[in-house]
Amino acid sequence: MEEAHPHSQEERLQQEILSEAKKRASRLVARATADAAQARERWEKDSAQVRENTLARSRQEAERDARNLLQGVWMEERRLWLRKREECLQAFFQSVLEEAAGLPADDRDRRASLESLAREALLAMGDREMKAQVAEKDLALATPQWLSQLAGRPLSLQVEADPAVAGGIRLVALDGSRTYDNTYGARLGRLQEEFRREVAACDK
Repeated sequence: MEEAHPHSQEERLQQEILSEAKKRASRLVARATADAAQARERWEKDSAQVRENTLARSRQEAERDARNLLQGVWMEERRLWLRKREECLQAFFQSVLEEAAGLPADDRDRRASLESLAREALLAMGDREMKAQVAEKDLALATPQWLSQLAGRPLSLQVEADPAVAGGIRLVALDGSRTYDNTYGARLGRLQEEFRREVAACDK
């Protein structure tokens, strides 16, 4: 029987080592390829999720910005409407005051309103010593005697014209303790808030 040549054995060993190395290398390459494929799949999924999250945030931000813009537009529109409404109300109040102030002294409605406003003011002021302030055109009617007759008792008071009074009457206590302003301007001022509330109720 022939003995194996030492060189043949060495070559066979080298071939076996090389073959085993190639197998291991193939397995490593296959594993690396699989890992790379899995990593790419994970990256694609993560990227898709990131894109979806980014788009969702962008949509939310866009919707919020749109709401804020619409809210701002509505508030500005409302502010302009309220300002215009107030301008119209002020013009209306001024026209009413001017119309009432323009009535002549002998106008029946003017005399009746002065009488009604004077009665109310005299009742509110009681027995105080006072002075009366009226429009200059009403001095002929609003005499101390006439006011005493309306009060139902003798009054010791002076009546004077006030350029700021368009109509009606203002009673001022001589000791400064009280003033009852029942002039057209004051009455209209007290009615303005009630009128504004009624107008505002129409907006709802």
